[in-house]
Amino acid sequence: MVTVLIALGTWLASSFGWLDWLENRTLDMRVRATLDGRADKSIVIINIDNASFNALTQKLGRWPWTRRVWTELVRYIDQGQPRMMIFDTLFSGTEEGVDPGFAEALQESGKVLLPFAFVGGKIDTDADVRQAPAAAALPAGSVPVGLTLAADAWYINKANPVLEGAKTLSGSILWTPDADGITRRLPLAIGYKGSDWATLWLAAARFLRNNQMPAPPLDKHGNYDIHWHQDTLHSYESIPLWEMICSIYPTQCDNTVRKHQPEEFRGKVVFVGATASGSYEVRPTPVSETSPGVFILATALDNMLHDDGIHQIPAWLNALLLLCATVAPAWTVVRFRTIVAPLAITLTIVALYAGFGFWLYAHAWSIAMGGPLVATTLSFSGNTAWRYVAVDRELSRTRGTLERYVSPQLVRYVMDNLDSFNFKGEKRRLTIFFSDIRSFTTLTEKSDPVELLAQLNEYLEAMTDIIFRYDGIVDKFIGDGIMAHWGAFTPDRPNAQLAARAALDMMARLKELNTQWATLGKPALDIGIGLNTAEVIFGNVGTGKKVDFTAIGDGVNLASRLESANKEYKTHIIISDSTRQELGPAAELRSLGSITVKGKTVGVEIYELLSLGA
Repeated sequence: MVTVLIALGTWLASSFGWLDWLENRTLDMRVRATLDGRADKSIVIINIDNASFNALTQKLGRWPWTRRVWTELVRYIDQGQPRMMIFDTLFSGTEEGVDPGFAEALQESGKVLLPFAFVGGKIDTDADVRQAPAAAALPAGSVPVGLTLAADAWYINKANPVLEGAKTLSGSILWTPDADGITRRLPLAIGYKGSDWATLWLAAARFLRNNQMPAPPLDKHGNYDIHWHQDTLHSYESIPLWEMICSIYPTQCDNTVRKHQPEEFRGKVVFVGATASGSYEVRPTPVSETSPGVFILATALDNMLHDDGIHQIPAWLNALLLLCATVAPAWTVVRFRTIVAPLAITLTIVALYAGFGFWLYAHAWSIAMGGPLVATTLSFSGNTAWRYVAVDRELSRTRGTLERYVSPQLVRYVMDNLDSFNFKGEKRRLTIFFSDIRSFTTLTEKSDPVELLAQLNEYLEAMTDIIFRYDGIVDKFIGDGIMAHWGAFTPDRPNAQLAARAALDMMARLKELNTQWATLGKPALDIGIGLNTAEVIFGNVGTGKKVDFTAIGDGVNLASRLESANKEYKTHIIISDSTRQELGPAAELRSLGSITVKGKTVGVEIYELLSLGA
């Protein structure tokens, strides 16, 4: 259930765009890690850089400069027969006496693209400000619209009618960056007033490819993901505008300025754009926080000329990857008992998935990374938390149930060592305990069976609680008798003293029970206890489905014999000499001589335990 909720929640978050910020961050990392330097060498940028801006401002005055500059630039470069010239600057408004000459230069070239801009805001003026250049019109539905604008909220900033009449190419330079202000993708077509209009990069690509273009790869919003190959404007040949002016008017400049001949631009795509600090053309991108707008335009056109945009894998495959990324960590948490293996596997899955995503991006394919990585993290942490809350709660219930029948010490050890617990038998030094009710057979003949069984259960429960209180292990119930031992899992504790104190407390508790039973008309019980400390064989006895976990050996037999000897010596607690040595001087004892166990020839010194000091 946790896994299903995480998968569904992450998918919904991705679908509604709530994880776009993370997806974009992973995209930026993929971009920077896969820069390959593959920039089209036929793209050249005439750069209005700081030096050019300062020099021409001194000669021509404040920006915008006279259009004679652009008229001569177009005529000069056109001599070299470039494939196309693209201006990243607007030419609205008129310049008397100059516009006709500029229009003539544009008409003669026939391959110059002048942009237009959609400008947000309401304006009360003639209808022409809401009419995009006809040259930018697209056949309806020929290209998916990535951005739609409301006609009453936007107007058009375009070249004046004289320049537009020169039959120049045109395209929009509007795009909207992502929510964090970074440009990662661009629309190819813009919807406005019921028609579709080409962007500058699409219009340029269609012209350069004679309108023979395959369908470009687009994201779910109809935008074109740019495939960045370089991190600066200098990915493309950049020529300062000032050098071009000096090339056109060589007598106006000294010989230290580099000159460029028109032939340099043969077969080239020439952009004219600004990077000067006062041009307000700086746009953050995944490769730089200060990318000039003309660099973005050049990269987009570069992609479209080489069919090099980023392809998106199908939505169903992204959903399947997200599901796998959710299920895999959940499976590891369920499969392994420790946290180490699931954590290691989950980190490996994250590393492999991230590596696969980077490798795909280097080959111009993009998979969702933010959602699957979030799902993997949440699945691991969520299922781990659920396991500790729910499964450990169930284990706690199981442990509590087991401890009603088995020593808590044994249960604790087994539960903590489930993967390695397998006692095939080994020697351990234990203090063995036997107790038995005297004349119990006679009681069964004289008492009601149901009432006697209830009394026996009350007795056994009380005795068992005392054994557990002193960290003993109840090995088994032998009819009305009890076999227990100390030291199996606590060799560093005073096990003989714990067993002795348990025996003394049992006698005191039995006295209390007898008093209670007397008031109810029930018979009194009397018991004998034997304690012996020795090395015995401790482990599993039996095979298949029936396995008994017990202790065997001479030391066990001696403890049983000591319990029986209480009848002969008229005592209640008899201990062996080895147990006496473990108890030390704190024990108050009475020597009973020696006793010989069946099958042995050497007697064992035994003692009655009377009390045990602090």
